Amino acid sequence: MVQNLMVLRGWNRVIVEKPFGKDLQSSDQLSNHLSSLFTEEQIYRIDHYLGKEMVQNLMVLRFGNRIFGPIWNRDSISCVVLTFKEPFGTEGRGGYFDEFGIIR
Repeated sequence: MVQNLMVLRGWNRVIVEKPFGKDLQSSDQLSNHLSSLFTEEQIYRIDHYLGKEMVQNLMVLRFGNRIFGPIWNRDSISCVVLTFKEPFGTEGRGGYFDEFGIIR
């Protein structure tokens, strides 16, 4: 998957929402795997709850700031992927996506 997402020009970034892994060992394994695919400068680790507000405000951030309008577009950004992976369902949390939508 990484090979399909990496670009030769521009920036490659991955944002990982903490906590990740089921325990310290699996977290370390995931971190080591990420480090084998990306440099530390390309990896952004964000807090589970603190990232919620940022995702909710992506559209406001883009359209409310003149600096982002010309550069946050289809010519400058080829792909934004938000992946929600947890071992349990999203029961009771679907309202978030109903209210704010999903970026694909």
